[in-house]
Amino acid sequence: MRFRGRGCAISQASASMLTDMIVGKPVQELKAFPTKDLLEELGIQISPARMKCATLSVNTLRVALNGDSHEEDD
Repeated sequence: MRFRGRGCAISQASASMLTDMIVGKPVQELKAFPTKDLLEELGIQISPARMKCATLSVNTLRVALNGDSHEEDD
């Protein structure tokens, strides 16, 4: 697993942490990866204005695996 991107510190940290969290997990499990797990892993309070930055990586993963950005009930 790897990623390449540019962006704010929160989006880059989120993407890096997500790669560590999903390595070795089955695709079926990743298709329903809970956004809240990533937010908890970040360990900081995310303001509403920065939520899109913090969740960009998990939303991208969801689109890549499911073809849509529908979030599961986290």
